[in-house]
Amino acid sequence: MRRRSPPTVLGAEGGSVPTPTVAALTTRADAGDAEALYQLGMLGLAGRLGDDGRFRSIDRLTAAAAAEHDGACFVLGKLYVRGLMVKRSTARAAQLFRAAADRGDAKSQDALAQLMLSGDGVEKDQEAAARLLDSAAAAGLPEAKSNLGILYLRGEGVERDVARGVQLLREGAENGPPSAQFNYGWLLETGTGVPRDPAEARKWYERAAERGNTLAQYNLAGMLLRDDPAPADRVAAVKWLLLVSVVGDSPALRDTAKTMLPRVIAEMSPEDLEAASQAALAHLGGVQDVAMGAR
Repeated sequence: MRRRSPPTVLGAEGGSVPTPTVAALTTRADAGDAEALYQLGMLGLAGRLGDDGRFRSIDRLTAAAAAEHDGACFVLGKLYVRGLMVKRSTARAAQLFRAAADRGDAKSQDALAQLMLSGDGVEKDQEAAARLLDSAAAAGLPEAKSNLGILYLRGEGVERDVARGVQLLREGAENGPPSAQFNYGWLLETGTGVPRDPAEARKWYERAAERGNTLAQYNLAGMLLRDDPAPADRVAAVKWLLLVSVVGDSPALRDTAKTMLPRVIAEMSPEDLEAASQAALAHLGGVQDVAMGAR
């Protein structure tokens, strides 16, 4: 009997997990209960069960996935995509995503579609990817709506429909991940399928940037530096560029931000530069080397 993942994982709010809770889950997991295996695996990944729990987390998630637990399939697939705690294998990730996707799991449908669109670990198939995204979007998954909207804008795997694409991107951005908010902000900034609206684009970039999307941080910095920016806008722009230079999604993005920083910083007072550096540090939660190389 397959099991879907619950909205939250026991103890995911932080702090220690009560010993009786762990003992009860362990008893159920040892008996092959997929949900208990999933819960223990997730707690182990989060470092909530000590070194032993972390070491056993992959085995527990693998066992839960074998018992048709959709949440375990999705999480384990993501680990294989990223090569975290397992040897990277997009082919194995695709197998896990497909198993849960065939059972109707929206997150796995979206993840498998992304692999299909790039042909990474699975045969490239835009039409099949679009069908998966359509199913996941119909189930209400915001990221699937955003990703499907991009396909409609480009006419990839579906007949091109700009209005439909814009609608999906907006729906995905409303309560979706930072990437969806970035995508919709980009439409507004560039005027793709919608009237160009830099002020509204900036709002969506800010939402995505605050949630850690480095592309949004970079684009927002560029917007803030246009047209003789005020000191406060320059401080905010440098904050975002400092962050991108350290944690940007790609080496090219990080290098571009690093190249921009000296020119921008040259026009700032020491006090403003300090304010930007401290704001970046606060955003990262205390990383101490954000401003290194920028002074």
